[in-house]
Amino acid sequence: MSIAALEKEILNIWQRALGKDDLTVDDDFFECGGDSLLATQVLLEIEQLTEKSLPTSIIFETGTVRLLSKVIETDNFETRVSLLAGPANGIIIHFFHGELLSGGGNITRTLSEMFGSAYLIHAISPHLPREGRMPDTIEEMAKERLRYVIEKQPDGPYILIGRCNGALVAFEAARQLILMGQKVKAVIMIDPTIMSVRRSAQLTLATADLFMRLTAFHKSRRHNHLIKIWKKLVKADGRSKDIWRRSYFFFHKTWHQKLLVLRYYLDDNINNLIHKKDKDNEETEEVKAIMNHYNNVLFHYKPLPLNLPLLYIALAYRGKAWRRITKNMNYINIYRGHHTSWEKDYSYDLVKIIQGFIN
Repeated sequence: MSIAALEKEILNIWQRALGKDDLTVDDDFFECGGDSLLATQVLLEIEQLTEKSLPTSIIFETGTVRLLSKVIETDNFETRVSLLAGPANGIIIHFFHGELLSGGGNITRTLSEMFGSAYLIHAISPHLPREGRMPDTIEEMAKERLRYVIEKQPDGPYILIGRCNGALVAFEAARQLILMGQKVKAVIMIDPTIMSVRRSAQLTLATADLFMRLTAFHKSRRHNHLIKIWKKLVKADGRSKDIWRRSYFFFHKTWHQKLLVLRYYLDDNINNLIHKKDKDNEETEEVKAIMNHYNNVLFHYKPLPLNLPLLYIALAYRGKAWRRITKNMNYINIYRGHHTSWEKDYSYDLVKIIQGFIN
């Protein structure tokens, strides 16, 4: 296929995905309304078209059909672990974005726009099967990813931000930097999925484990059951915070606002019920394997105490128990937060909080 024909085919894919027939080969995907979910869908179609396996960050890195086609045609691409957004002379923020499926390009771009021209966002991807062996612990993940931090910034002080699983990797990377004699200025953890720091969760899992041992459960079967219990605890934690959040705002609004909140809640739940089956069917075996691996890693992670400046931002999950891990902790609870979204109305407030903490 010639590069002109490739450009035409990819442009058709973009136009359908974005719902814009007037797009040109030089229009930027994200500036024209694209997001990480659309980028993933578009990437799958392009892979089918070209019969090539492409890195998930390629659309973010190229931006336009013309550049993307040129890179695909020359086979001049590779899986990128590290992404940069912002001015080269900006204050470096190492961002462990935690995006397992989208590549992190869009969230990196959005974060850079929010922080402004004074900061350089150095985004570091989580481990994925395309790289080869996936580490089995958060500590191993941090050790492996730390080289990208040091390559970009040989000496401290370091600013590390992590989201979801990336928050835990950032915390352990900070521990290893301190052991190396480096200074860590701040660690910001955004809504990590972790239950091992909570005594109630520890007691529940220990009790379940003891019961299964007494009833002679096989080791592998016992482990699978404990993972299921852990996932239920995570889900219950999110739901309890969500119910409290909705109740708090519901009873502090006018009647008109209460009706809007109630309508939003019903619409949200109805849509989840309608699309749940479709979402389950869309999950490939590869995606399931990735999620199972990370669930196992998060289940086993038990952070050791570490004294450093830590900002903990709770969106969908609570994290006050983390105060037992580090005493020098600031805790922010975003009542209207959502774990999987960065571009909600609270995001700019969140960035201001982070800037105040690191300055």
